[in-house]
Amino acid sequence: MNIELTNECPPENRPSDDFAGSIPIRLSREELRDLSELSPRRSVFHIAAEWTLIVAAVYLCQRFFNPVVYLLTVAFIGARQHALLILMHDGVHYRLFRGRRLNDWISEIILAWPNLISARAYLKNHFAHHRYLNTSQDPDWARRQGDDSWVFPKHWARLALLLLRDASGLGSIYYLKLARRLLSKDAGVSRGFLAARYGFYAAVIAIFAWFGALHLLLMYWFVPFFTWMIMIFRVRSIAEHSAIEGRANAYAQTRSTRASVLEHIFLAPKNVNYHIEHHFYPSVPFYRLPQLHRLLMSKLEFKDSVHLTSSYLGVLRECVRNSHSTAPRIRQALRLHPSRAQV
Repeated sequence: MNIELTNECPPENRPSDDFAGSIPIRLSREELRDLSELSPRRSVFHIAAEWTLIVAAVYLCQRFFNPVVYLLTVAFIGARQHALLILMHDGVHYRLFRGRRLNDWISEIILAWPNLISARAYLKNHFAHHRYLNTSQDPDWARRQGDDSWVFPKHWARLALLLLRDASGLGSIYYLKLARRLLSKDAGVSRGFLAARYGFYAAVIAIFAWFGALHLLLMYWFVPFFTWMIMIFRVRSIAEHSAIEGRANAYAQTRSTRASVLEHIFLAPKNVNYHIEHHFYPSVPFYRLPQLHRLLMSKLEFKDSVHLTSSYLGVLRECVRNSHSTAPRIRQALRLHPSRAQV
């Protein structure tokens, strides 16, 4: 297990600055072409299905309202919001539609803006993450330095309190900081884009106010968003790049996770659990990631080297495993390498 006090790899083990150049396994041109083929109909279906499920969940909760039903609805809608963000992520990679303009505006209006971010700003952040994975040029990696919540392993009680904080809504500050950082990138877009984006928010609030339904917007969008969605967003992020055992190469930079049916519904929709596959081949749309996973697993080098965890509960176990036994080594590392304390 990686027990560094920071997410940074030691200089001698640092991956290549260009992660794409360090991928150790290659598919044939024909294999990659077939896996990367787009299906706009499937994209439309998944987008429509997620919004339909949100509306249906609100209706059913209102129809049969009680505290337990509401809590389940919050978790379900939070997972659907997460699904919309994952679809936006595919849009950023131009994996939704063949037409660039259609892809861009669907990603913005239908997927990103409801989740309080801009797909265009996210694109700049995310492409740097892909190219410079887990280096100082990776914005995601750099943002976590100095934040003790991203240091692993940790005691199970500290991890439980962290997730409880997120589920309570107190952890929303992390997402808001990310949104603010992305918001600063709006300086490079046109005034028309900014007018459309903030006009969208004004129109949504005005419509709900006109129908006297602002309380529904709060109950069924903002509460799920700033509680359950924030928590599972963290769990997914932990699973992707934290507490990973492996060699000091591309395989050690991310993990994939086998998700159960319930985990797919309430935590990791749209095959987001196949993360190392996505980093190796980002041209493959989300609905073909299981096929890519099976193909890569048929190759001995990948099967023997990939960090594959059996469930998201298993990921959390890896985050606390040996935390007691590693404590003396952590203190020793601080004495021997004080620069590693700069988390």
